[in-house]
Amino acid sequence: MQNSRTKNSMLIILTSGVRQILTLVLTFVSRTVFIKILGAEYLGLNGLFSNILSLLALSELGIGAAISFYLYQPLADNDIERIKTLMKFYKICYRVIGLAIVGIGCCIMPFLAYMVNFDQGVPGNLYLVYFIYLLNTASSYSFFAYKQALVTANQEQYKIENINIAFSFINCLADIIVLIIARNFVVYLIVKLLLVMLKNVIIAIKINKEYPYLKEKNVQPLKKKEVMIFFKDVGAVAIFKSGSTLFNATDNIVISMLLGTVVVGYYSNYFMIISQITIIINIIVRSFAAGIGNVIAKESKERHFAIFKQIDFLVYFVVTVCTACFFQLLNSFVKIWIGNIDANYVLSQSVIIFLCMNFFFDGTTQIMNSFREGSGNFSTGKYLQIFGGIVNIILSVVLGKIFGLSGIFAATVISKGFITLLPFMVGISKDVFDKGKYTILLKYIKNGIVAFLSIALLWFTCTSIHMTDIAGFVLECILSILIPSFVLIVVFFKTDEMTQLRKRASYMVIGFRNK
Repeated sequence: MQNSRTKNSMLIILTSGVRQILTLVLTFVSRTVFIKILGAEYLGLNGLFSNILSLLALSELGIGAAISFYLYQPLADNDIERIKTLMKFYKICYRVIGLAIVGIGCCIMPFLAYMVNFDQGVPGNLYLVYFIYLLNTASSYSFFAYKQALVTANQEQYKIENINIAFSFINCLADIIVLIIARNFVVYLIVKLLLVMLKNVIIAIKINKEYPYLKEKNVQPLKKKEVMIFFKDVGAVAIFKSGSTLFNATDNIVISMLLGTVVVGYYSNYFMIISQITIIINIIVRSFAAGIGNVIAKESKERHFAIFKQIDFLVYFVVTVCTACFFQLLNSFVKIWIGNIDANYVLSQSVIIFLCMNFFFDGTTQIMNSFREGSGNFSTGKYLQIFGGIVNIILSVVLGKIFGLSGIFAATVISKGFITLLPFMVGISKDVFDKGKYTILLKYIKNGIVAFLSIALLWFTCTSIHMTDIAGFVLECILSILIPSFVLIVVFFKTDEMTQLRKRASYMVIGFRNK
């Protein structure tokens, strides 16, 4: 069973990773065309509306995470009737969510003029653009997207990645053609909406073939008592998710109102790069998520903690190297990429510091959160998230007025680090693993110090070639991978986590050779 979990996890990482790397490359191509044809104003609107609609996605109320938890056991037991019951309930929930998003989104429309801030007036029809964005978000819930939860919980995402890869090409090609021919933002958005709907329909057809019992009509509904228990768990997840969204989906709104919507456009390129890499990190995390649920359902607490340490270290290694690359390369890359179009697209290094810290916080706590959800401890840290999120908004406004863009992102780091993450780790140690309350916190602080030292060493090594030319950028890229990797390997080489990961890697290599 362990080998099966590892094999499925690696298949997911490979297939989803290839798709996401391809998406990243294609996104750069289409984004470059977008910037040259439509400019920073529309780029700012795109970032602003994406943030607003991320807030609306709170309508999901954490149902996805809760359903995945409830699917782990019936999938492990091959209980088809129970799976059918849960999926029917999930379908109803998501249809309601889609309608709720449209309804709440329409109520926000009268306030858009206060959020959008252009020096020379709003470009185009603001409300029509927003409504298309709204339909795009709602369609993700209304058009069969709920079925993907079953594939995810069963560690079989790789079965639909060929569809995602195909649509990555189609989306990029459609973006470029529409932008060049129509040169119209509304037409561009309508085409993207239609492609999202089409992709969801095709994926649903594929999943129906893989799991034909989903089309059966003889499905028993969830009992009333079960529904009440389910929504009790959902309530805890909703509070946790609300706090996370207040951290991650309000920055663009604050930037737009305080500094201007065009500044959102300048920042959105950095956000695009970081978010695409974050998705790749999340692919690694999600590839283990169902396996985590299976481990928790069948194995001891000591085994839970041993597996946690291994996966957590793997993610920490990847996140640290990525953080180092962001800190060293973001401005160099943006300068080469679009700095010649407008120098304002290149942000200050102080902004990069806080963006990197926030990325590190989010990335290195993902596995903790997966174990929290996989073990059903939905209440752990829920109020910390919401309190920290509220403080973040207040602090962002205060520091944003004083320090500008750096202040807004510093507020996120301060509130997330001190109000949310530190006590959250204490709760995870105690509630999920039955360990001393400072076990994970002390481990995290040690890892953070090592990451900081590796990035500092990289920065001082590359000072003379930073933001110079293409040759300097290539050298920065090489050193940004080698230096932090070398530091981490030297420091952690003899730890149990790295020893076990080396053993797993050698077993996999031997297994592939024997095939």
